[in-house]
Amino acid sequence: MDIKETINKFKNNEISVYENTKNILEKIKNDKYNAYISINEEDSLERAKYLDEKLKNKEELGSLFGIAVSVKDNISYKNMKMTCASKMLEDFNPVFNAKVVENLLNEDAIIIAKTNMDEFAMGGSGETSYFGQIKNPLDESLIPGGSSSGSAVSVAKEDVLVSLGTDTGGSVRQPASYCNIIGYKPTYSLMSRSGVVSMANSLDQVSLFAKNVKDLRIISNATQSPDKFDMTSCLEKYEYKEENFDFSGKKIAVIKNENNIYNLEKEVEDDYKKAIEILKEMGAEIYPVDLKYAKYANEVYNVVMSSEVSSNLSRFDGIRFGHQTDEYKNVEELFIKNRSEGFGENVQRRIALGTMYLSSEDDQRIYKQGLKLRTLIVEEFKEIFKNYDLLITPTTVDLPSKLGIYVDDPLKDFTSDIFNVCVNLTGSCGVSIPVRKGISGSIQIIGDRFKDNDIINACETFERKINED
Repeated sequence: MDIKETINKFKNNEISVYENTKNILEKIKNDKYNAYISINEEDSLERAKYLDEKLKNKEELGSLFGIAVSVKDNISYKNMKMTCASKMLEDFNPVFNAKVVENLLNEDAIIIAKTNMDEFAMGGSGETSYFGQIKNPLDESLIPGGSSSGSAVSVAKEDVLVSLGTDTGGSVRQPASYCNIIGYKPTYSLMSRSGVVSMANSLDQVSLFAKNVKDLRIISNATQSPDKFDMTSCLEKYEYKEENFDFSGKKIAVIKNENNIYNLEKEVEDDYKKAIEILKEMGAEIYPVDLKYAKYANEVYNVVMSSEVSSNLSRFDGIRFGHQTDEYKNVEELFIKNRSEGFGENVQRRIALGTMYLSSEDDQRIYKQGLKLRTLIVEEFKEIFKNYDLLITPTTVDLPSKLGIYVDDPLKDFTSDIFNVCVNLTGSCGVSIPVRKGISGSIQIIGDRFKDNDIINACETFERKINED
């Protein structure tokens, strides 16, 4: 079942929006993977009734008519709490909708639930949420990836067809890979970020999950729009067009992995090689490239991200809003206890790192070095896309690990996403798609800025080919 088929069922009176919504809510309430933080049953069912009336009255219907969409809990929807999976915002009720949510509502979607996530989007496992760890629906003993864990799980176990997440350094593409679905990170600026709690301003992007490319294209068109309240927003409407992407004669860059310098797990490497062979069968010309600077992307990302986190999260002090401690002796103790009680260990760690990188005592030496290396990575990607149509990499270097490993080894957060963080550092676009069913490796199709149509259409061609096989 896809979006168009579901809408046709509504139009043909095979099922009402109300009945369908009620069924989805029952699934969510019986969820055993801890994928959700909030639902508002009354709100969802009232909206379903409204949409059924709209259909009955033969009014014009939106492209997402009656479609239930789950939304990561750092994206504002005024009819549900927004916690960022943190004690700091445990009871926070937003007063307005994020622009991307408004866009979905204008297309007649139903915001069905707010999904669980790594606290303040900081984590790659789905284990740092104040509301408990999230499990992978393919294997409950494994992590689902993060930080958009619940959104990925909600699509993977088919509660919903599509979902919204955010991607700062792979936070949609990595869980998409681990949960064997499609995850798309748009070009920086395509999706409005107003009403979205920022982690790292120069890296964040609202991103999308789907089970198939046709649904991904529909949700992309519905979500994207210019936004005067987001100073980084693209000034024009971007149209996602369905066009045939013929790999024949296309010059495709792939990574050189001599002596396994990227530490790919064997299954991931095997699936990557399989994908390259499929591309060759479709006529693509394959060119291995050496990532001279991008191979340091994890280190650069760590510095830039942590620095921006330190700055962004200074607003969460428990004074203006957020968690406030019960007992304190003075203002200094109030601030300290609010933040130490309100933030989890992983968030505190990243704030501390960022504060160190931005230290004036050191003249921000490490931060400035990070920015210089980021520029070199940007230039390297520009050069790649001058010479090649696409860059194709593994999405992650590994398969999902057992629950608990990331908790015991905080540095593992920064090891699996080397190819993902490059896309965020350069503002490029990337889409992750599985190579085969089940726990397996995925490939990431990466395009130059505003080449989103190309990567999604290329993804659809690849999807069609592997489904044939």
